[in-house]
Amino acid sequence: MMTGLLQMIVGIILSFLGALLLLRAWLYYWAFSPRHPLVELCRRFTDWAVSPLGKIIPAKRGFDAPSVLAAFVTAVVAVLSYRMLTPWPATPAGLVIAPFAMLLRWSLEMISWGTIIWAVLSWVNPGHPLTYTLSTMLDPFLRPCRRILPTVGGFDLSPVLLILAANVVLIFVTPLSRGALTF
Repeated sequence: MMTGLLQMIVGIILSFLGALLLLRAWLYYWAFSPRHPLVELCRRFTDWAVSPLGKIIPAKRGFDAPSVLAAFVTAVVAVLSYRMLTPWPATPAGLVIAPFAMLLRWSLEMISWGTIIWAVLSWVNPGHPLTYTLSTMLDPFLRPCRRILPTVGGFDLSPVLLILAANVVLIFVTPLSRGALTF
């Protein structure tokens, strides 16, 4: 019981940190202002990990390498802690693939939750600044969905398709992110 509780707490903390690091890299790619509240939030929680790496590997041309590297290190720590706290066997190939799958898992979960938050905000308060921010960040994922699924009766159903697609991919990625290689 205590192991399960410890696993849950460690998993939540590392997932939150990894997601913030990936969000920081995505915000850097979109060149949001350093004064943007979401950028400030990410910086406050992740500067301790990104700043030392930024001195070794600087961010260049829209790619925040220190944030991505810190997210990868967080994914490695998350996978290793998960493997130490669970009795399930892991294959060596599974442990090599797991950190990459963990990064993909965090990205897909952020896309799902960001789409849900964006959809609710666009209905409730379309003029809210966070609506614009999420719209900008999610547009590369929503645009292909809009080409596939047209607007029906004035409703944009592309967020539903995006959430569905992200969760279908998550079904396959989640076991890989735990080091369980099934083939």
